[in-house]
Amino acid sequence: MDRSRNVDDSPGIARAIECAASLRNVRRTVAFPAGRYVLRTPLRPHYNALTLAGPELSPDAAPGDPETATLVAIPCNPEQFPGAIQVSRAVRPNGHVVDAVAGLRIRNLQIELTEGPRKTANSGIQLNNCSFCEVENVIMRYAPLSPQLPSCKPSNLDGISFAMGSGGVIRNVIVDGVPKGGIYLASVVRYHATPPILVENCEIKNINGPIGAGGIKIVTANVTVRNCEVHHSLIHPGDGSTTVYGGHGLWIAAQVPSRIALPGSVPTNVVVQDSYFHHNGGAGVVMASPLLRQRPERIVLQRVKSAYNGYHGVHLQAGNDVELHDLWSWGNGYYGVHLQSRTSLPTNALRIGTVILANPLVFNNALRPASGAYPGIMIQASNVTIYGGEVARCSASRGRQSRSVQQLCWLSGPTDGEALFYPQDNRIAGVGTHDTSAPEALVCPHE
Repeated sequence: MDRSRNVDDSPGIARAIECAASLRNVRRTVAFPAGRYVLRTPLRPHYNALTLAGPELSPDAAPGDPETATLVAIPCNPEQFPGAIQVSRAVRPNGHVVDAVAGLRIRNLQIELTEGPRKTANSGIQLNNCSFCEVENVIMRYAPLSPQLPSCKPSNLDGISFAMGSGGVIRNVIVDGVPKGGIYLASVVRYHATPPILVENCEIKNINGPIGAGGIKIVTANVTVRNCEVHHSLIHPGDGSTTVYGGHGLWIAAQVPSRIALPGSVPTNVVVQDSYFHHNGGAGVVMASPLLRQRPERIVLQRVKSAYNGYHGVHLQAGNDVELHDLWSWGNGYYGVHLQSRTSLPTNALRIGTVILANPLVFNNALRPASGAYPGIMIQASNVTIYGGEVARCSASRGRQSRSVQQLCWLSGPTDGEALFYPQDNRIAGVGTHDTSAPEALVCPHE
């Protein structure tokens, strides 16, 4: 618990973990007294029914609060050992290989990350193949040992990751300033197990690195997110430019396989409730897929708010069986909701299937354009149903959203092989307007 950087508390903590694991109790606990613990290599609690816990932690605790337990990760090799806690496949001293860990709990800890990988991705807390695991009442911050521009942060450091079949709960967590992804959920459907994951009462903020910055990233199945706030995600390119761009609040996307032998990872059965995505450089919520035949499926957003994001409030680039109930989207840079089937993939790529918007409230968007008239909801897709709600503009000084709902044909396909597509079977009923035009009939400007 020395204040210097030249100590290493990880071997002593590792011995305490081994000692606790040797007990025959149903639930074993390694308790961290208040203080500062320097980790030169991450802790590896590869045991079932084990708890790592510090003293009671308030969400208002200041960095390094002496009444809390703070783990400071100063990795000897950031590429291999970047974070504080790593759970993955383990080989015990007797040679027995343990494929999974069950019932691990990580509670009441502050974590400071000082460096991380710039090649192979890893996380401050990385849980692989960890079932019924919990991360609760944790504050994680990126805190480099010397001042560092966001564009110089490690490009592949995430905050908290559940991957390779992990499931459980992430609750009452704050992730602040991590470069790539605040919370990253990534198991490969049809290859790994995909037990339920609940992300609840979390705040993810200031996720700002050189690539891929995003608050919550979901590339797996069976996830519920509720009562979360995600804000100020920004990408700072490492090319010397001072321009910031991108950085989404919530990213629900299929992902290309990391190895040829693996199938792509496709999100399914995802529910997001009572959450707020605001002041992100890109969109508040994005659904997408780079895969030809796969897209997010069975996605439900209920009472989600998306505001003051640099791009769209909700940007649906790929998805099927998507429902948005009681969505609020306001003050975004462009459209409140954009359903966009356009892609550079072959023209037979699966993009947007059935989408329902029930009772949306979309107002005061299109803050970025200096001229022109923009809709609150832009539809370039088929099989879209919108009923109820309102698309409004409160005053002429609040954005250029003077249209309500607009439908357009779209070009899609690889360069020099594009085809023109027509929206079909779209239904719009009962949508109220205030200082915006009525929902518009289909227009095909490319004909």
